[in-house]
Amino acid sequence: MPAFIVADQSSIASRIGQILNFSGHDCPSSHILPFDFAVGRLGRETAIDLLVVALGPDTDRGLSVLSQVSKFAPGKVLAVGPAFDSKVVLKALRSGADDYVDSAEMESELDAAIGRMKDAARGPVEAARLISVLAPNGGSGSSTIAVNLATILAKEYKSCALFDLKLEAGDLAALLDLKPQFTLANVSQNLAKLDGVMFERLLVKHDSGVALLAAPHHLDDASLVKAEVVSQAMTLARAAFPFVVADIDHSYREEQRVVLRQSDLILLPFRLDFASLRNVRRALEFLNGQDIDPDKILLVVNRYGQAHEVPTGKAAEALGREISHHVPEDTKAVNRANNHGIPLVIEAPTSKVAKSFYQLAAMVDGRHEKK
Repeated sequence: MPAFIVADQSSIASRIGQILNFSGHDCPSSHILPFDFAVGRLGRETAIDLLVVALGPDTDRGLSVLSQVSKFAPGKVLAVGPAFDSKVVLKALRSGADDYVDSAEMESELDAAIGRMKDAARGPVEAARLISVLAPNGGSGSSTIAVNLATILAKEYKSCALFDLKLEAGDLAALLDLKPQFTLANVSQNLAKLDGVMFERLLVKHDSGVALLAAPHHLDDASLVKAEVVSQAMTLARAAFPFVVADIDHSYREEQRVVLRQSDLILLPFRLDFASLRNVRRALEFLNGQDIDPDKILLVVNRYGQAHEVPTGKAAEALGREISHHVPEDTKAVNRANNHGIPLVIEAPTSKVAKSFYQLAAMVDGRHEKK
């Protein structure tokens, strides 16, 4: 598998060459090209399985070279450069790179990027199980449930994708104490060349194994997120992860509907009060109008055990459906975990709420061992 390196720094070119040769690529010293000669040489090559372009300290020049030489590579193109500037990463992807490698972590990241390419070449895999958590109204606790479910599933299966589809009010990044460079808005801006490798670059990873696709940073960017954007991102996530958890608000726009229609299960969390019950009924009517199988919908009482709440039996009678699960009230533990940006199942794993989340995970995944 012939590989070429384009770099103006011999030290970084040598390091890249060692990694490529170790991974099974054929990259002799004659395949290492400085910027000035890269275009002419690569224009005469017919077999390029992999092209790695090191942007160097002058990233503008490196991006210009990348844009030119990527046209000659029928195989994959990797860019190596600084990852602290999200604009450089996006420019590299738009200039023809299929993936981007942080130069500060080059050995580990380059090896991982090559592994992702090999995985992509193996073809499609079974689609992940998609669990949507739909908030019928504000304050339902859907975000806390989504974060903790994703954390449990990531612990069990080594990874889990998490989508924040509360486009104007998403707070999953804060609940995980993450600072994402990219969001769903960036997916929109790169939709034309979005593939599995680029998609994974747009995720922000948590130590638990959760990979978050965050809501837009700015309110104005929410309008960039259309149904086709969410649909393509979800398809890529379901091909790359064993589970996907989506946190969905009650705007019921088409970008939320496309996920609800694809979902294997939909959790409807609510509190046992009149206003919440009214909104749950509206949500159930909406889901019925979308021809969603009612057996896919699980009613989840959140903050169960508060004073003067509507009795469970009367709530189930009013909704015409069985209530599947109860998450107990523990304001102190939940608020502490959320304010620290640590999932409660990590912050307080022995708490009643954490145990309830494990039981809920067992319900959404029949293979998951109950705790």
